[in-house]
Amino acid sequence: MCKEYIGVIPPKNAQVGSTLKLKWLKEHMLTLPAKPTPQQLASHCKAYILGLIGGVLMSEKSRNRVHLIYLPLLANLDQVGQYS
Repeated sequence: MCKEYIGVIPPKNAQVGSTLKLKWLKEHMLTLPAKPTPQQLASHCKAYILGLIGGVLMSEKSRNRVHLIYLPLLANLDQVGQYS
């Protein structure tokens, strides 16, 4: 699921059941190269929003993980702001 939506497969120690550790997300997904490709930029944005969801909006009891159930909500991020 992570590969499909944010473009990477996190290591097993970054996942706890159906959650992803926010520390791993911050350390590995929130750094962009100086000139990112559109795919890198989209992955970065999705990871950043996932971090906001897990850390601020829908934080769980421990506040150090985010549920992967929110990833499909970020699938059509490129269509945000477009009008029909």
